[in-house]
Amino acid sequence: MFKISNIDMKKIFYIIGLTFGILSCDTNDDLIDYDKIELKSYIIDNYYNDAKQLYFNEIIQNRNHNNFNNPILDNREINKILKIIQAVYDSDSTERDIVFDFYQIHGYYCYSFNSISLKVETNKPEIENLSKGIIPTGKAKLDNLLTSYDFDSVRTSYSYPDFPWLTIYTKDEYNMIPIEREFEAIESVLIAEFSKGCVGDGNNISLTRSNSSATITFSIGSGDCPAGCIYHKYWEFKVSNGYAKFVRTYED
Repeated sequence: MFKISNIDMKKIFYIIGLTFGILSCDTNDDLIDYDKIELKSYIIDNYYNDAKQLYFNEIIQNRNHNNFNNPILDNREINKILKIIQAVYDSDSTERDIVFDFYQIHGYYCYSFNSISLKVETNKPEIENLSKGIIPTGKAKLDNLLTSYDFDSVRTSYSYPDFPWLTIYTKDEYNMIPIEREFEAIESVLIAEFSKGCVGDGNNISLTRSNSSATITFSIGSGDCPAGCIYHKYWEFKVSNGYAKFVRTYED
């Protein structure tokens, strides 16, 4: 049987401690750590819509997203994205100055949060009422939906009823994915459709994030914009441990 000396034991404990220390540092470097980022009014006032659109883009691109079927927009997640933008804004680099001060880049998304278009059976009594802005319409299932989401105004298409589309509006903002399906379950509604994107191209902000880090990319377009940009330039930043660092710039 062999004995371990006090010196050997100290070496073992030192190695164990060093290993845990290294692992701990690596883990911290790979956490976004939203609590370290102080969200300021300038970013909220100027980038809230960008954060909301980026958050919804995560939802609509992933049918397995936790909030795919939830009509309520999660403001906690929107604030997290605002903090990612804030971290880049607070960073110190020439590239940060380019995207915020020189180009003042914002996202190019056109998701609708307060309106939905309906192709309808124009001869149904409830639709006749709805097209005239009469709510309740007299159809309980339809009225329950209109009331639940506070739809309170209607606009018919230019050539209605020959072109049998109308758009309903609410002053609130929702994830329209499940609401779209709810309206399509109404007998007199043939198609329900909310805006899922823009026509054309332009400057943009894109985001990919996980529990460990976020990559946010700002881009400009030139050429035949907004019909379809011929040239793009990108500035990519990584946010982790409460801070942002510039990663790279590239073109296509």
